[in-house]
Amino acid sequence: MSRLDGVLTGSVAAGRRRVVDTVVSLPAWSAVLLLWTVGRLVSTMWLMVVYPLVSRVQPDNAIWGNDHGFTAFLTSWDGQYYEAISLHGYPSVLPIDATGHVAQNAWAFLPAFPFTIRLLTVSTGLPFTIGAPTVAIVAGLVATFLLHRLVQEHAGATAALWAVFFFTCGPLSFLLQVGYAETAFLALTFGALLAMERRRYGLLTVLGVVAAFTRPGALAIPLTLGVLALLRYSAARRTGARSLDGFPVAERVKVVVAGLVMAAAGSAWPVIAAWATGRPDAYLATEMSWWVNFIGRVHFVPLSPWFLTTAKWLGVGGVLLVVLLLVLYPLWLSRRSTRQLGTTTVVFAAGYALYVFAVSLPMASTPRLLMPLAPLMGSPELVAKPGLRWTLVAGALVLQPVFVALLWLLGPP
Repeated sequence: MSRLDGVLTGSVAAGRRRVVDTVVSLPAWSAVLLLWTVGRLVSTMWLMVVYPLVSRVQPDNAIWGNDHGFTAFLTSWDGQYYEAISLHGYPSVLPIDATGHVAQNAWAFLPAFPFTIRLLTVSTGLPFTIGAPTVAIVAGLVATFLLHRLVQEHAGATAALWAVFFFTCGPLSFLLQVGYAETAFLALTFGALLAMERRRYGLLTVLGVVAAFTRPGALAIPLTLGVLALLRYSAARRTGARSLDGFPVAERVKVVVAGLVMAAAGSAWPVIAAWATGRPDAYLATEMSWWVNFIGRVHFVPLSPWFLTTAKWLGVGGVLLVVLLLVLYPLWLSRRSTRQLGTTTVVFAAGYALYVFAVSLPMASTPRLLMPLAPLMGSPELVAKPGLRWTLVAGALVLQPVFVALLWLLGPP
């Protein structure tokens, strides 16, 4: 390396340190708001860059109708189903395709997000294409503050800000401002985890129930509560009966009630779909209609989708890759640095990942489904090593335009 190269490298490193030091020195709320704002500006820029290509390269099914304006672009793909639900509710008769099977329809999408937008549009007169991104942006800001608080309480302020950066400026951060239910679910989930840590079981129950009607995956919240309660009870028993005073019967009753109510809510939507349509498998058949283009028509067996998909597209090597992931992910969660994020976060990360693996196909929407695992990006192992940290930063900044183009312009995320 020449002397000039060394000077330039040193200057870049010094500049990066100054930027980090400046952000860290700000009050927590203003640092979080700054990162969120910068992230939204960057995401808006990339969405506007690819927007002119809509009429030429975006598939016809991405936007229904003739309105291809920018706000319609922000509410394309799944946003169209949320709009239909917001305006017309759910169909009482399931659509059937040419082969006699249930076709893709609105029952795959839960009601809390579109009905919230309905309240906003009715009260203000705003169209759905404005109301949906507005709700998503506000919910995304709330989720960002809750994420910061969740990571900060265990891993410290610096790790929390890095987690916020990767969340608000990472490859999938453009989803924080489009017409999807992701941000609402993230805000509810992070809020529920904080309420769980503070043993505010009434608030936890409310957030968990609303989350259950916002996005699939909320069953991981009562699962986390149950595991934590068992760990706490077992630890108290091991240290003697007197320690059980720290986990009194009244609190144990609250935990059981909260868990049962949230579990019931998380299991309710298939029952509601069956009652409304008169078809017992309405929800499952609707969900499976999205699988046909990837692996054909199959019967649903929990824990099998990832193996079926990788076997079809990658053969034995794909199956071995899934097995490797099943080994490496628990190992990473068990590392001391990851456990510094707190038992609640680690247990939830295990439970939610298990849910995604058990019931969903690995496809373009998988990165989006994994967004609730954002607290893991605050792991000291990732953010304490400058080389790894700045590699992740570069990847986050470089991959966002790639993801915007591939997952929002060309195919549904």
